[in-house]
Amino acid sequence: MIHPFSGTPVPALGQVGGKARSLIEATAAGFNVPAGFVLDVEFFRPWLDAVRAGPAWQAFLDSADDDTRTACDAVKASCASLALIDGQRTELEYALGALNAERCFAVRSSSPEEDLEGTSFAGGYETTLGVTPDTLEEALRTSFTSVFDERIVAYKRQHGMATDDPRIAVIVQEQVPSDVAGVAFSLNPRNNCYDEAVINANFGLGETVVNGHVTPDTFVVEKVRGEILERAVAAKSHAAWLVNGGGTEERDNAEPEAACLTDEQALAVAQLATDAEAHYGAPMDIEWAIHDGELYLLQSRPITAYVPLPPGMITEPGARKNLYLDMIVLSQGFSEALSVMGNHVFGEMVVKMKGDAGIVDHGLDGTMINMDGRAYLHLSNFAKALGSFIGSVLKTYDTPTRRLMESVDLKGEYLPEKVPEPLKGAAMKLLLFVLKSMPEMFKGLFASDRAVRDYEALFDRDLAGCRELARSDMPFDEMADEFADRFGVQIASIAGVMIPPMLARRRLAKLFEDDAEATDLLVAADMELPGNPTADMGRRMFELASFDEFQATADGAEFETRIRERAYPDAFLAAFDDYLERFGCRCIREIDVGTPRFHEHLPGFFEQLQAIDIANDTLRTTEQRRIAAHARLLEIARARGKEKRVAKDLNTIRSMAGYREAPKYFFVYTVDLLRRRALVLGRRFVDAGRLDDPHQVFDLRPAEVARAERDPDFDLRERIARNLAPRAGLDRVRNWPRIIDSRGKIPQAPRPESEDGLVGDPIAPGTVRGRAKVLHGPYEKPLEEGEILVTHASDPGWTPIFINAAGVVLEVGGALQHGAVIAREYGLPCVSGIDGVTDVLSDGQMIEVDGSSGVVRVLDQPVEEAA
Repeated sequence: MIHPFSGTPVPALGQVGGKARSLIEATAAGFNVPAGFVLDVEFFRPWLDAVRAGPAWQAFLDSADDDTRTACDAVKASCASLALIDGQRTELEYALGALNAERCFAVRSSSPEEDLEGTSFAGGYETTLGVTPDTLEEALRTSFTSVFDERIVAYKRQHGMATDDPRIAVIVQEQVPSDVAGVAFSLNPRNNCYDEAVINANFGLGETVVNGHVTPDTFVVEKVRGEILERAVAAKSHAAWLVNGGGTEERDNAEPEAACLTDEQALAVAQLATDAEAHYGAPMDIEWAIHDGELYLLQSRPITAYVPLPPGMITEPGARKNLYLDMIVLSQGFSEALSVMGNHVFGEMVVKMKGDAGIVDHGLDGTMINMDGRAYLHLSNFAKALGSFIGSVLKTYDTPTRRLMESVDLKGEYLPEKVPEPLKGAAMKLLLFVLKSMPEMFKGLFASDRAVRDYEALFDRDLAGCRELARSDMPFDEMADEFADRFGVQIASIAGVMIPPMLARRRLAKLFEDDAEATDLLVAADMELPGNPTADMGRRMFELASFDEFQATADGAEFETRIRERAYPDAFLAAFDDYLERFGCRCIREIDVGTPRFHEHLPGFFEQLQAIDIANDTLRTTEQRRIAAHARLLEIARARGKEKRVAKDLNTIRSMAGYREAPKYFFVYTVDLLRRRALVLGRRFVDAGRLDDPHQVFDLRPAEVARAERDPDFDLRERIARNLAPRAGLDRVRNWPRIIDSRGKIPQAPRPESEDGLVGDPIAPGTVRGRAKVLHGPYEKPLEEGEILVTHASDPGWTPIFINAAGVVLEVGGALQHGAVIAREYGLPCVSGIDGVTDVLSDGQMIEVDGSSGVVRVLDQPVEEAA
């Protein structure tokens, strides 16, 4: 039950916990670890049995989250009477005999659940320093008791971990009477760079650093070159020191502003962290100490809070780095990983959409990397292949992304020496891509009615063809390829109805660039465009929510029952059926074939309709504003002698611009067809005993599903396990960065602020004041009348929420992102591209959104704070 650090074999993780096991392994690997031993889980079995036999234990098991503290305190109180039994005491005395009797001990927990990858109980369990043999039993009891601390129990419950079988081991280690000590990270937690180590240090023991009692000296070391990049010496007012005879004390530092590490020592500590990382194969957080010039490793644990990259995207230390842009974050506005199947389908869609413009999926030799649930634009290769064209591409990104790009040295630090073979001629392909669009564009410019009719006919024909294919027995991968090909046809044909309104907008913007009123009116004239499927979806949802029969429906269960039994009036059912056929495919994160659709969960759809404020007829108001804006623009143009030209351009925008959203709608509709087919096959695989749940089919690629159709012996469970294994370390990342390099570094750009507000992109004009409502999901909480929606980004699943909003503030997305389009459609003042705005603003704050200038002003504190 007692395992010395120098012993063999290395005990199991479940016996001694990660912290102790790492010290045993480090000792065996030759690290300079102070001697010690670990009392394993079984050593404390008598104490745990005594706790479980007490009256407080059952109350602890029955406790709810709101009375966790009371239950935990009762169990901890019951631990006060615990004492070592004879067998424990004998073994402990024997183990102590092998340690240096002149030194005190550090006593620390080492729970099997602590300090594992993906979990962090840092600071939760108790540590006692300066322990003597006489005080050892009390120190052991303190560490054991901390397993029942409220912080530990709450953390476990929040992370879905069991609390009915607590386990703890305890480390007893010779304590180094250090002259200087602290912590070090083998990567830089501020920018995620894998090549930079960060050191915090103070005089004396490391406890003042670990507990945050002083501002420590900080060193940032570039590990590959062995160079100190940053050195920040703090005014370290005091330090903790060992006391002769046991215990510790805090004393003022004689020279608080003196550096506690020499450069040579800082480099040695950085090397120790680097060596620990190399040994354990993961970024490490270490505690270290220096005594009489000798450096010791006290603890090491894996770093859990960092952004890992798939191994295939990481370059070797010291090699030329690559720069990647996350296409999911940039274009869709969410961070969650796509399903395995969704990752493949999205990648095919991007290639079909932009393949002729230089987007090709060839891994590190291409411009797109599609793996492990994410899709990245390989900016280094893209810039090298396109040359000067890259500047035009970067201008289309939203403001935060442009700022980040301005903060990096793309040409000097990230540009490859040669154009990768698959990308040679990419600039010429881009030019040919533009030239191929010319016939459709000229049709739109000189025969606009015909261009609209032709595109509508093509759209309807291809969508009907996809519906027919979905009912066939075509192999699944061939069906996915066919859908992607037809989507490519849509992209190739959209120029005829997309380019003319773009040019018209540009002409009008140039004409009225000196007139602020006309500039705002141009956006208002862009509202309620025919042909926009997303806006049409919002209108139809409003109509459904306005039916008296719907308003009289009690809840989602009744709604589903009445729909299934066709118990609503014919008019409502006809409107519902039409909506479901057209827009049942749409949902939050709709680009992922693995995401459930509206039509699959009618109670959820009921909640979305119920959230619409039908008393606030935003759609009618928007149409009235559009008509008024159109008339006023013609009036202004008439005064300039440009009425005819302006009228023609406004008509071009009105008749064509709405179709810009049609290709995405086509893609999402076919994704839903593919999803329906995949679930049919998933149910077959379940019936055959090859899967446990039909939705596991989305953990397969289309070619793997097709192989499973042909080969009944193809092991689907094994393939799914293989597909999901690389994602294990990636799933814990909640917010993926827009841009990251191949050594993990995340560029940082300062958040710009005007004198009186936060600055972003002006998306939809107008100024509105209201209380902020910060939403991380569309139905997280109600958006009340007059409130301003503040969120990270949005997709069509948010459409009903926009109907209720007085204004919109978005973290992510430029003028063409879904949230921006809908804000303009509904005439809502909107500002986008304010990084971190969901953290800066709080519910109830009175804010002003100036959609014309792109500024959000905070007018007061949240209501509850002001009260």
